[in-house]
Amino acid sequence: MIKNLLIYGSCVSRDIFNLEESRNFKLTDYFARSSMASLCSEPYKNTAALNRIPSAFQRRMVAYDFSKELITSDHKIANAHIVLIDLIDERFDLIALPTGHIITHSSELTESGLLEEKSTQGFRLIPHGSDEHRSLWLRGMHLLFEALKKHNKLDRVIVNKVFWASKFEQESDTSFPVASAAVDKANRDLEWMYEQLSNELNESQFLHFEPEFLTADAFHRWGASPFHYCERYYQEALAQINAKQIAEDKTDMPNTDVGTHSPPVSSGVTLSVAAYRTEREIFTHCSLILGGKICDSGNFAFYLLIDGNRHDIRWYDASDSARFPVPNQPGELTIAAFYKDHQDKTISLKCDVLPLTLP
Repeated sequence: MIKNLLIYGSCVSRDIFNLEESRNFKLTDYFARSSMASLCSEPYKNTAALNRIPSAFQRRMVAYDFSKELITSDHKIANAHIVLIDLIDERFDLIALPTGHIITHSSELTESGLLEEKSTQGFRLIPHGSDEHRSLWLRGMHLLFEALKKHNKLDRVIVNKVFWASKFEQESDTSFPVASAAVDKANRDLEWMYEQLSNELNESQFLHFEPEFLTADAFHRWGASPFHYCERYYQEALAQINAKQIAEDKTDMPNTDVGTHSPPVSSGVTLSVAAYRTEREIFTHCSLILGGKICDSGNFAFYLLIDGNRHDIRWYDASDSARFPVPNQPGELTIAAFYKDHQDKTISLKCDVLPLTLP
């Protein structure tokens, strides 16, 4: 099933879906260059300023920031199967206009010349990380979550929990573009915002990355930056999103009244299984199905096979997901999933491990 994807964030999320293996996702809306804090303002209109921005993409992003369309348009959130949020574009200050409107002080806004207009004379800058900025950000966050709850999409949110890199992935003659003190401050601000989001969401709704994935690429297509990451980050992020969607698909299947106990093998229960690999890890998940319904309990084991030979094992337990390190030896990788009922009767199913690599 193709999943409609709404991104409220930045290129660190958008560029994940440049991978060939992301074809199961359809990007329906992308909101960038906009602070969540600006959502607490009434919509602002200034067509002349927007028309002075030469890039159509940049013009659209500023227009979204002005209009607050993410929460003022009913169909944006309602049509999304996944709402992917990252906070990298929270690095911008805010502008409080004389009219009372709050907008994001992005570089794209500067291109519009808005702040040079007579109508905006007397505007006030609200620095990022200030107490006032945080207060407005919390108000905007709550408005966003009210909209998500209105459309029953709160459980469809995934937070891409990334931080600014402090070094390049590989040694480079290029100087790192940002001082370490600025990186540290940005990451403290991000940590505060993630903590606020965690009060509204489950831990399972966050993507988490080991430090080696959040290193910068000195030759990134968008240039060197603390948030233009190495290629391995994008692979890892897509693998984690895919793993979450495999689990989420349980609730999207027809007749998905969840079973309350582990059924016997003799009842005709079946398995479904999928597996993906990144450069370092293999992710696998299985579902137990009886009469078109997903059973919510069971006892599962997984084998990692190389050319049909058992290489690694995750022994039986209640978890229907497993991870394996990618083996060093070559060969065709396969996952075998097993279900065992209370009478020690078993069923199994194999699937190929699908690689997640850059095109």
